[in-house]
Amino acid sequence: MNVQAIGISIGASNGYLSELEKALDYAQAAGYQLVEIGIHDLNLILNGRLIPALSRSVQQVMQRYDLRCTIHAPNRTNLAFGYDLPMDYAVLQACIEFCSVVDASVLVYHSGLQAIEYVRTGVYPMPSLEDMARGAAREVESLQKIAPFAADHGVTICMENGDPHLWEYRLMRANNKPDSDLPLYHPRLRIPPIVAQVQAVNHPNVAMTLDLAHLYLAANAVPSFDYLEAVEQAAPVTRHLHLNDNFGKLDAGFEEGGVRAPYGEADLHLPPGWGSIPIAEAFKRLAGFEGYLILELKARYAEYFASARETIEAMLADQES
Repeated sequence: MNVQAIGISIGASNGYLSELEKALDYAQAAGYQLVEIGIHDLNLILNGRLIPALSRSVQQVMQRYDLRCTIHAPNRTNLAFGYDLPMDYAVLQACIEFCSVVDASVLVYHSGLQAIEYVRTGVYPMPSLEDMARGAAREVESLQKIAPFAADHGVTICMENGDPHLWEYRLMRANNKPDSDLPLYHPRLRIPPIVAQVQAVNHPNVAMTLDLAHLYLAANAVPSFDYLEAVEQAAPVTRHLHLNDNFGKLDAGFEEGGVRAPYGEADLHLPPGWGSIPIAEAFKRLAGFEGYLILELKARYAEYFASARETIEAMLADQES
């Protein structure tokens, strides 16, 4: 594996630049070379447009640190099944523009192959399989359109795989569908549909973010699949990695991490080695990987940020020996 830098995901509560500065201070003190910033944590995009003055303010803050950065688009941005597709496109374009401002070469975008988010909110009815195919085609078309814009700004859009949630299974049952059909309506739980999207777009500035923690949860859900085999499937198109640890257990409807952690449930964003993900084995399946590795850890584990980095550095060194 050629991990060009190990990074840590950071945020800024309520968009305060002072909070961003504190997070950057902490990341740099913990020995990181790179941070990933959720653009939704900053007051940078309004109604689909980047606000130049505010983006310059963030740029000025970033220039005071010896840290590279990657950017994460809003989680709800969806080019396949969004509520307002032109707005989704505009938001993604604004994210690319901001990447250029702060010299971020990677923009993480949650794959749009999740069609039931707006079914839950009551905006859309349950889609048909024909609707699913049309949505996937819409995403490919939109990515083909925006990819040259990303290339012009020095940005690669990396589509991220998803994880399952209890509410999705409840929604399936409410619509008289078996739990095993969930991947038909949330295809980004599986790797092959995302690989197919990347291949269909067929542009060097569109690739995959492999979230190894999301994948572990999905592999242990209903229906289950082989985790390490899925890592191998993702490897050829993966240009960016997200990593944290968990126990591969579905949530029980509780959201707050302090409530979930005692029961080992859901996407806990634990430091590596605290859960049961076979990280070292996954790394072996990613021998040809070249790119950044981002540790997505909850702020409640901030005092372990440095040791988490050291854990991954040791694992990577073992791969080389």
